[in-house]
Amino acid sequence: MNHCTLAKGFSLKEKLFTQMSFWGIFITGIAGIFLSDPIFVIPYVLICGYGFPGIIQRHIVCPRCPHLYEYGDCLQLPPKLTLMLIKKQKPPKFRRWEKIVFLFILICLPVYPLYFLFKTPLLLILFILFSALYYGGMFLHFCKACRVSDCPFNRTKQKVLIHKKILEKQ
Repeated sequence: MNHCTLAKGFSLKEKLFTQMSFWGIFITGIAGIFLSDPIFVIPYVLICGYGFPGIIQRHIVCPRCPHLYEYGDCLQLPPKLTLMLIKKQKPPKFRRWEKIVFLFILICLPVYPLYFLFKTPLLLILFILFSALYYGGMFLHFCKACRVSDCPFNRTKQKVLIHKKILEKQ
């Protein structure tokens, strides 16, 4: 029984929305930090610029996503790029440290630049807009139909069914 409304894949509109809002956060964050104090761009680029593709995509979320392996689709453009990043598919269960790193990166992306962005109100407004679009899209749309069952933000019926089966076995 498949409760995934995204099993048929992601539309080009969904992919563009996700990519443009993510890159909007990243670029406006870098610009605001650079205009305020350029040395602080380095940690942001390391945390977010490497954190998403190098850690989240390569090691934490994407290796557990059935969309990539079962349907050959991904929110990233193009999906083959994500497949090139991933060494091997992983079991659905996240380890504790993976959840912590995942949450750390997701929190740092929109929070770290805020202090620096207050000095440039236009960039701050753009940054907040891109952040609202990206996180709103994720939590209000994609997390409701995500197939990465152990992700802390997964809110599908599929996750509930998996947990019910585990509890029934105990």
